[in-house]
Amino acid sequence: MKITTQISLDDVLDNFERSWTIVRMKDGRVLNLYIVDVDDEFQRNDEEDEPELKAIVYNTTGSNSYGNGIAFDDIDSIELDPDKN
Repeated sequence: MKITTQISLDDVLDNFERSWTIVRMKDGRVLNLYIVDVDDEFQRNDEEDEPELKAIVYNTTGSNSYGNGIAFDDIDSIELDPDKN
């Protein structure tokens, strides 16, 4: 799934919640991540005047109870990892 400004949090949640994925970043990196949830109040640095962004909440352990965030703005595409699902 290409991540564009038209993609909603629900689109990502419905397709990838609690799944191992391949996340292609706009900077060229390819990451294998477990998507736990999505967030519409993500801040890169948790500063008061920083804008709130849409983001995935992920980890690399497969746990459903915690995760870090990556803003949709930094992601090019997400797909299910066929080797782990």
